[in-house]
Amino acid sequence: MHTSKKNTIEMKNLRVSLLVFILVTYGFSGCLGDDEQNQEEESGFDWPEQVEIDCIIHNQSGLVCEYYASMNSTPVLTLDDPNDNDVIWIVNLDGQITKWTQNEEQELPIQTSLVGDLSGVVSRCHFEQGLLGMEFAEDYENTGRVLLVYNENNSCESAKDSNVVLSHAKIIDGQMDLDSLEVLIEVNKSNRNHNGGNIISVGNNQYIWSIGDGGGSFDPHGHGQNSSSLLGTIQLIHYENESLILMNGTDDPSYTLHYGLRNPWRIDFDPNGNLWIADVGQLCYEEVNVVPVMQSSNFGWSEREGFHDLDKDGGCYENRSEPNSKFTDPIIQYSNNYTHCSIIGGFWMDWGPELLRDGYVYGDFCSGQIWSAKNIDGKWTAVEVGNVGTMVVGFGKGVNNELLIFSWAGSIYQLNDNHSSESP
Repeated sequence: MHTSKKNTIEMKNLRVSLLVFILVTYGFSGCLGDDEQNQEEESGFDWPEQVEIDCIIHNQSGLVCEYYASMNSTPVLTLDDPNDNDVIWIVNLDGQITKWTQNEEQELPIQTSLVGDLSGVVSRCHFEQGLLGMEFAEDYENTGRVLLVYNENNSCESAKDSNVVLSHAKIIDGQMDLDSLEVLIEVNKSNRNHNGGNIISVGNNQYIWSIGDGGGSFDPHGHGQNSSSLLGTIQLIHYENESLILMNGTDDPSYTLHYGLRNPWRIDFDPNGNLWIADVGQLCYEEVNVVPVMQSSNFGWSEREGFHDLDKDGGCYENRSEPNSKFTDPIIQYSNNYTHCSIIGGFWMDWGPELLRDGYVYGDFCSGQIWSAKNIDGKWTAVEVGNVGTMVVGFGKGVNNELLIFSWAGSIYQLNDNHSSESP
């Protein structure tokens, strides 16, 4: 064995050992960036109990972190109710979709109804699987249609396949009609992790949705750099009148806008038409990417990770490799050290707490650390917001435009301006 390879393996084993200690201590195993190969080879998954810990802002950010609500599963996103400004929809990995409004007396949100239950449709063999994304069709008012991204249900005793599907369903009288659920596109995967799964409207009846590279260490099937594969991409679709419109006059219902991604876990776009992508790294680095939504880009996976050429044998290093003109580098990276492990994408903030405005909020699953990417003197800079002390799996928007933080254990916290600290 070459010395460099041996050192890499030893370093990786140390990192894994430390992360396992941290995660088991908190009642959880694995993280969104891990490949879980050993566990993937076993039939079924038996995860430890999820344990919640306190939400604390450690720095002097001027923000306050408070309890918001609790779920029986893991929340992954919120949607504004298209018919009621005082209601949000919360989407959970287990397939449940619920409506929430504000309890004026207790100043806390309350669940008002169960919109849909897709638990019999989505796979939960692996903790990265489930109901991953949802968006209202632009003609929802007329059709009642919603778009859904999830892992298709499969036996946990079977092979590791974890197909991701884009489906649509109809909401009738406030309830999802499961008989109307229909698969529009199915993407074949050979592993249960690296699913991506966000879907958002970009206007003109067009939508973008993110798909991971299919799983496995170092992209073993080369999906990231295969622009003809749907895996490791951001796809563009045209959905109108309850059906997909073929792209570019072809027989293809989707178009690859961006590729070279590993596991884009949450995407968003800003008012200037820029797409923000949080891409989960593997060996060394987590990254934040930003490009014009409609400007096709190759982000380099699995030839690059962060600002660096990927070195499968040489381990992590601090010096940046030379830029490659065919790849789009991230604007920000941070290292997978002994506390960080998986980036969790959030939002471009043109709403919410004043301190977070005009920046892109994101966090880390293992450490609970939260940052805002700010343009300072013409350079994108990671500004620390604080550390919520919990396993962050996502962000959402509350009934009153609070920034919500989703915990793996199911609790939801809110970040608000700390008005109590202001001078009278």
